[in-house]
Amino acid sequence: MLILKDDILSSLLETAELKILTFDIHHRTEMNYRKNIIKEFYMMTYVRKGSAKLRVQNQIYDIDPGTVIFIPPHLEYDQYKDNDEETEFLWWNFTYKIQNVVDVLPLLRIPFIYPLKNHKKFEAVFDEFMLTRTRGGYIPNIILQKAKSLELLYLLLDNAFENVHVVDTRQQSHSFLSILLKIVSQPEASFSLPDLAKELHMNPTYVSNHFKEMFGKSPILLHREIKIEKAKSLLKIQEMNITEISTSLGFNDIQTFTRLFKKYTGISPSQYKGLFNKNF
Repeated sequence: MLILKDDILSSLLETAELKILTFDIHHRTEMNYRKNIIKEFYMMTYVRKGSAKLRVQNQIYDIDPGTVIFIPPHLEYDQYKDNDEETEFLWWNFTYKIQNVVDVLPLLRIPFIYPLKNHKKFEAVFDEFMLTRTRGGYIPNIILQKAKSLELLYLLLDNAFENVHVVDTRQQSHSFLSILLKIVSQPEASFSLPDLAKELHMNPTYVSNHFKEMFGKSPILLHREIKIEKAKSLLKIQEMNITEISTSLGFNDIQTFTRLFKKYTGISPSQYKGLFNKNF
């Protein structure tokens, strides 16, 4: 079993937010999804009974009862049945990101398919999770749904780690994870590439390229996106005016903040704030 001893990785996971986009239970006697690609979210599917097949990267897997399928974005896969027995699929689509920008799941190296040992517990929690959507917007129910979604993620990841033997803990990866944590936890700070490179005792161009290779964006671009996402969340809750938000996020003047915000969202901070005034 993999144990996350790395405080940096644990801290990154603590700052991430789980968002369930859709979920359901399907009973199928036929299925023939070919060359599927999911672009914006993850899909996890659990087979409670019956069977199916999964093809990923030219390898075909048998999906038996008690099996979990994990499909990340941008991965081509086939999912199909080769018999007419009824198969019950419990599935959900979700994201797990920091500030709606940094996807943390690639850091965990979850296998595409693995057995769920505590499957009875998982099935019970999923059934409870399904019940929450029948109770509407009742506030305690919203809290229960969030709690159950996190419990499901725990059960899925706990079993996934049983099938992961190595996490890259080389000093270099550790160093870049520390820079990532610094960036996501300090949206108000002002970072420069030379300063970050100096901290790592590396060449700035190498730092930018390797960081982008690991996390999808350069450190400076990622930090800008974190600032904008933080600004959006502050504008939504209406507790600070635009000047206060600009200052709290480290901008030297409101004009710079407005220009960058509009570049990323297409509208000004005041226009964005106005979208949520009707809720207050």
